[in-house]
Amino acid sequence: MLTRLLTGTGLFPLSGNLYLNDILDILIISLFLYSLLILFKKTRTISIILGLVIVIILYIFAQVFNLYLTLQTLQYFVGVSAFLFVIVFQQEIRKYFELLGLAGSRQIKVGPLLQKSPSTAEIIQSCVRLAQSRIGALIVVAGKDNLDSYISGGIPLDGIISEETIMSIFEPHSYGHDGALIITKNRISQFGVHLPLSINFREIGKHGTRHSAGLGLSEKIDALSIIVSEEKGTISICRDGKMKTIEDFSLLEKELDRFIKSKFMPPSDGFFIRLFKKDLWLKLSAILVTSVIWFFSAYRAEIVYREYQVPVTFDNLPRDVFIETYSPKEITISVSGRGESAFLNLKNSVFSITVDASRLKNGVNEIALTEKNILQPANLKIDSVNPSSLLLTARKRFPVLTPVTASTRGQVPPGFQLLSVDISPQSLELWYPENSSPSAQISTEIIDLSRYQETVVIPVGVVIPDQASVLLDNPTVNVGLTIEKI
Repeated sequence: MLTRLLTGTGLFPLSGNLYLNDILDILIISLFLYSLLILFKKTRTISIILGLVIVIILYIFAQVFNLYLTLQTLQYFVGVSAFLFVIVFQQEIRKYFELLGLAGSRQIKVGPLLQKSPSTAEIIQSCVRLAQSRIGALIVVAGKDNLDSYISGGIPLDGIISEETIMSIFEPHSYGHDGALIITKNRISQFGVHLPLSINFREIGKHGTRHSAGLGLSEKIDALSIIVSEEKGTISICRDGKMKTIEDFSLLEKELDRFIKSKFMPPSDGFFIRLFKKDLWLKLSAILVTSVIWFFSAYRAEIVYREYQVPVTFDNLPRDVFIETYSPKEITISVSGRGESAFLNLKNSVFSITVDASRLKNGVNEIALTEKNILQPANLKIDSVNPSSLLLTARKRFPVLTPVTASTRGQVPPGFQLLSVDISPQSLELWYPENSSPSAQISTEIIDLSRYQETVVIPVGVVIPDQASVLLDNPTVNVGLTIEKI
């Protein structure tokens, strides 16, 4: 059962109606919300999400002040918006799952470009010459994200980065001049590649298809796109879904060096510091929104109380000790949880009370019962245990190897004779309380000989004296009857 997957001491109270479980609850939903905010930030639909957040805030406000008309209207809106959300954001939803699938496919060891290296100088010089000659070009410098899912077509090259190669590729009469040139691992990996087009017309403005393609790729992954306009002879760069025109050619080197440093140079901060600083405002927003939703839903939910009768079990009982009697046989525990849903399909069997019997003394023992003795679902809190102690009488005992005899009645049918009765094992280990007299022998349950006309081996139970005990649950022996026909 799922309710037993997480067991322990249950809800851990921090303050008032706040529990440790609630902090975990908020963190999980905040992480989920944060991942959505990152997605919509990259796809430039964050303004729509903010609109939905405003609607949620209005809904909460209407609940608090009991605004009937507003509540009815927003409830209808929320019901319809679930379908509208899927239709409007179908591309973003698809991309979200694509990102999850690509989470483990990042290029961990990318042969990096270096700041002010010969390769970067060749790229910059090529772009300047192309701009001066009014030759259009689109160069993509890959970051750490995998490009394969977002590009199509193209011709593999795996060539050295040089001004001559780049100029020849974008020569107006060459085969791949209309496509993009891809630089990965400090090599020209492909040219003539098709990129996804952006629909962010605000950023594109009056620019053409090359700019739309460079911007479209930067919206989806962390690559840097360099676009040379053949109409204006200008150079633009696209990064993180933003387009910027380079007014001075000398600034191109700074932008390229800044990109290389952010993607390939070892960071000065530690891993956890970088993890904390990255998109900090989005993380804080996700936690804030989740906390507000939690306050108006979970925190204000009614605390429900239930009582359960739980049997007592014993653990680590020494072989030379037996429990003569204990009281009570069942313990009443009172538990509480947040809302009725905490008790759905919950049965007594999900609770157990276990007492450590390794240190029992001979005679009467009083054992205090606490939450440490109780195994329970982690979403519940124990409020009381009644009674809070257990009275138990323990006795020392000693082992005696006692012979077993077969107890029979009647005779084998006429025409047959019983030659022998054999028992295996011939003795059993019985445990007797201290200062008691052990039995000289014990017998099996009665065997009716009239039922057998051939040699058989039958399992038979053993009659244990009242004062003795045996470690086996159902002690039996094998009785062999040797019978032959006269």
